[in-house]
Amino acid sequence: MNKMREYERGREDGLDLALRIVKQGGIEALEKEIKFRNITGVHTSLATKDLDKASQKIKEMTLDTFTILGIAVLHDTFGFGQIRCQRFMDGMDKGAEYLADDLATWPDYINSIKEQLGIDLEIRWNN
Repeated sequence: MNKMREYERGREDGLDLALRIVKQGGIEALEKEIKFRNITGVHTSLATKDLDKASQKIKEMTLDTFTILGIAVLHDTFGFGQIRCQRFMDGMDKGAEYLADDLATWPDYINSIKEQLGIDLEIRWNN
């Protein structure tokens, strides 16, 4: 009986979320939300907008830690000094900005690296 109540509660939460999305952004926003969930496999009681806000700190921390590791490798392994490391950090910031502003996509970067360097890269998406 308890599982049935959990199922009913989940349905009610889903309907509440759908109603909130439609009220805020119309039926198009709900269609976009459904498409996002089908592509990413993310199933939660939070809307995409709320997920973006909640994940912002994780994105910032990931960028920070990657930049620190990149600087350490460039300096320790390749002898980069302060000026070249700063150029690397500036390039990281610009690339992140392009992604955030939808001026570039991950496939854009992956294809460019393949064409220019002959290196095959991929992102292990959470499918």
